[in-house]
Amino acid sequence: MMTSPILRAPFAAPFAQPLCRIPSDLAASWRLANGTPVQLRPVLPKDGPGLANLVAGLSKASRHARFPGAAEALSAAQLAELTELDFDHHVGFVITVPDEGGERIIGEARFMVDGNTGSADITLVVADAWQRHGIGTQALLAIARAAARRGLRWLRCDVACSNRAALTLLHHCGFTRTPHPEEDDMVQLHLLLLPPFPG
Repeated sequence: MMTSPILRAPFAAPFAQPLCRIPSDLAASWRLANGTPVQLRPVLPKDGPGLANLVAGLSKASRHARFPGAAEALSAAQLAELTELDFDHHVGFVITVPDEGGERIIGEARFMVDGNTGSADITLVVADAWQRHGIGTQALLAIARAAARRGLRWLRCDVACSNRAALTLLHHCGFTRTPHPEEDDMVQLHLLLLPPFPG
């Protein structure tokens, strides 16, 4: 589920797979208008604490849009689901900026392949303070490129009708809107990945 342009306990889960199995094309970097460098890279098991901080710092509306029904803090099990991926059927990214000699996670994005249909469901969240800087657009383009390179034809996303920021972002990125087949207060958005995908 898209959200608008989002544990207190330590998280130390083991790696689900060797780093060498993570595809090398899952990265992008750019600079914001103010010069801040932004990196999008594959999510790793070590990113649990950073993701926990991201979610804890989200506004209530952003957290609910991305994690409906979730508490303010994600559990260790939920963090493991978000960070220990196979990078085959479930591909995830974190969006980071430099922070005191390291990096700070300010967003996360992912796509989950839907069986043999040639499509994938996507999710995206950007920290409230970092919205409206083009970060969501860059992340969606990176997701689309990665999905297209894997032979997928469609991206799909469920969005609440009230989430105007996410609807605007998706429309800007070329997604088309259709009624949700089950929920009256939701819509579905689709993007056809026509090869060759730009970038």
